[in-house]
Amino acid sequence: MIRVVLVEDDPMVAELNRIYVERVPDFKVVASARSAAEGLAALRAHPADLLLLDIFMAGQTGMDLMAEIRRLALAVDVIFVTAARDTRTIDRALKLGAVDYLIKPFEFERLQQALEGYRETHRLMGTEQSLSQRELDAALSRRPRLAPGDLELPKGLDRATLGRIGQAILGLPGETPWFTSEELAGQVGISRVSVRKYLEYLCGLKVLRMEPGYGGMGRPVHRFRLQQGMLEELLRFH
Repeated sequence: MIRVVLVEDDPMVAELNRIYVERVPDFKVVASARSAAEGLAALRAHPADLLLLDIFMAGQTGMDLMAEIRRLALAVDVIFVTAARDTRTIDRALKLGAVDYLIKPFEFERLQQALEGYRETHRLMGTEQSLSQRELDAALSRRPRLAPGDLELPKGLDRATLGRIGQAILGLPGETPWFTSEELAGQVGISRVSVRKYLEYLCGLKVLRMEPGYGGMGRPVHRFRLQQGMLEELLRFH
């Protein structure tokens, strides 16, 4: 049985989430809390495998609790269930190690997908066997990925231009070549400054890697390249 703690400050939402969680086989809610402080106390009082965590709460936020969980090295996985949809918050949650991120309001099927994927990975990691690369890849592929349409683009960026830039990157000669914003601007037909904003956004999503450098007369010229294994992610943008 996978033990779950809920942290949600709205009692009605918390009860709905409890019902949803326990509709999925092998999951049991062992505690529910309405604040970050209560959530930490619940984790200490009730051994748990998984925490379903809201972000917006009075006092400490869910992100504060997540950071404290990591500082204390508590052995619990976290799925965020929140109305926060900006990319900065999502990026921080993923960097802190969240195994999934659900944006309110969501359908039961999306939570079911998250829990079933977690259940399989949890079962696999609970064994003491050695894994092949194929087995590990299969486990990681069960973790749902954010589609570009789920992300809120920063102000000034639009999806059509982002798709054109993605196509231009994929059309560069060679295998994962380095390129500059100036080189890409000539292909896409927009200014180097505008292209740079899109490239920095893709760097924030870990789709691209940036390496600082200098050109003639000491002018900063940053180079970019597609991160290894991120071709599929870039394909999602067009």
